Formats: sequence, structure tokens, C-alpha cells
Amino acid sequence: MPFRFGLQPLLDARAEAEDDARAGLMAAARLQARARDDAAALRVEFGRGSRAFAKAAREQCAHALRDVLTELDLLRTAIERTDALVRRRSADVVEARTTFTAAQRERRQVEVLRDRARAAFRLKAERREAAALDEANASCRAFT
Repeated sequence: MPFRFGLQPLLDARAEAEDDARAGLMAAARLQARARDDAAALRVEFGRGSRAFAKAAREQCAHALRDVLTELDLLRTAIERTDALVRRRSADVVEARTTFTAAQRERRQVEVLRDRARAAFRLKAERREAAALDEANASCRAFT
């Protein structure tokens, strides 16, 4: 008789929940990385704009200074928004990691129950086998 775990449907559901949580964590991490990349690209652009501003200031070109200042102001606003997005994405990653960790723990709890049930099943089977051997040996001794 093979081992059957009565809570197998629960274990399957918990494993599926863990897979879903892992996928959610990976998606959150991708979004966070994308937001960080966007913020880094904006900072690079801001650096270029700062260099353009310095050049326009050296050349004392009022029109160029005005344009560069407008661009720098827009970039600064975009950086602030992107930094806020990075913070939200970071919070999402923390939440997703917490969900994933909880799902792992819940699956492991049921696996421990399964492993205990399997060990008990094996012990019971070994005892039945030993009893059957003892009975067979006793029967053989009765004939000798």
C-alpha cells in the first residue's frame, strides 16, 4: 500500500501560493530596477544640463542660460517624481518579499506534517513487515 498524504491538496495549494508570491516578488523587483534605471538616466541628463549651464554662463549667453535653467528645472522635477516612484517600488518589494517569505513558511509547515506522516507510515510498514516475518519464522519453527 503506497503512502498517501491526506493534506496533499493543501500542500499543492500552498506551493502554488508560494509560486505566485515568488512571481509577485520578481515583478516588483523588475519594476523597482526599472525605476532606479530611469532615475539614474535622469541624473545623467541633469549632469549634462549642469555642464551646459556652466558653458552658457562662461559665454554669458542669456538665451542659452534661460533654456538650460528651464531644462534643469524640468529634470529636477522628473528626478523628484522618479525618486518617489523608486521609494514606492522599494516598499512594494519589501511587501512582496514578506508575502513570499510567509508563503514559503506556510508551505514548509505542511511539508513537515507530510514528512512526519511519511515517517510514521514507514515505521508502521516496517513493524508490520517485522511482525509478518516473526509470524513466518514462528510457523517454520512449528514444522521443524
